[in-house]
Amino acid sequence: MRASLSALEARGLALRAQHFGDQCLIKGESIDVLDRLGAIQLDSVNILARKHLLVPFARLAPHSTAALHEAIYHHKRGFEYWGHMASWLPMADYRYFLPRMKRMREVGRGWWLQVRNENAALYPAVLERVRAEGPIGAAAFDDPRSGRGTWWDWKPAKLVLEDLVDQGLIMCAERTAGFARLYDITERVLPPGLDTREPDQMEATRYLLKRGLDGLGVATALELADYYRMKPHDAVKAALSELVDGGEILRVDVEGWAKQAYATPATLETELTLPQHRPTLLPPFDNLLWERTRVERIFGFRYRVEIYVPEAKRQYGYFVLPLLARGQLGGRADLKLDRKAKTLQVRGLWLDGAEPAEAQSALEDLAGHLGATDIDLPG
Repeated sequence: MRASLSALEARGLALRAQHFGDQCLIKGESIDVLDRLGAIQLDSVNILARKHLLVPFARLAPHSTAALHEAIYHHKRGFEYWGHMASWLPMADYRYFLPRMKRMREVGRGWWLQVRNENAALYPAVLERVRAEGPIGAAAFDDPRSGRGTWWDWKPAKLVLEDLVDQGLIMCAERTAGFARLYDITERVLPPGLDTREPDQMEATRYLLKRGLDGLGVATALELADYYRMKPHDAVKAALSELVDGGEILRVDVEGWAKQAYATPATLETELTLPQHRPTLLPPFDNLLWERTRVERIFGFRYRVEIYVPEAKRQYGYFVLPLLARGQLGGRADLKLDRKAKTLQVRGLWLDGAEPAEAQSALEDLAGHLGATDIDLPG
């Protein structure tokens, strides 16, 4: 069993863990990407396409986003909850988030405690209406007869709905075409026969650490905890120690890494070379890009999301996608989709190791997936 990895082998494991070039996955369905990755972060920015819809594209090439939506919400293969931020999560993993929901009910978080105190009288009424009418959206709480234009005031009702989701009492049953949530009580959203036995905190933490490591290939303790946004508190440290002591996770030394790395025995027995994959553009919150310092360490590529940066201070642009080609992050493009003109607008293109032909291939691939018939390149 290997106890050390070269920097290039670590990069190969990171890419393979994210299923780039995975021929079995490419031949499957888009929902398989969620099952393999364990989480896909949700985001509403739609200047190009909603970012969570681009994560499967980066691994599969053009695919049916309608089929993915159908699989998650209608066939109940996935659910929405706090994974890595707000995320799609595989339905099979539902029970391992029950301790997180319980903690939300009993302890809450931050300013949500103030929301509960200020709107305590609304909770039973909102929950009962969801039970009676669900799936139902926050817009259903509007009341045009009210002088204020809302029923109970829309904002408090929306806050209560979101807190009830956090507590696990209701769930997102569907998304509208405009990306608004439709809520229903949990027992109607979950599929029949799902294992809902609640694990204790330690069991859930061990499971999510292993699940995170499956998605990372090789990682530091902080990166493992971050995959599902678990704080590196005593429970995480204890769970990792148990997994190492039990041989389920191994300590690994990686060339150039200052901190201790970890990998599973099964991962270390797989192919360690860079996978063969098509050139592809990665959305800003792709799983491969979640931890920016990890990206710099593994790929030597500095990437920052500049959506929330004032325009005058942006280095590259508003919606910049890194270019993955031949196992390296070798460029980036600032993109926008003109839906009316069916044109993929390339507002900026920078190559740093990737070939022009690779960038062209990735842009054509993306344009085809988005239904664009033309690509507008910078002059």
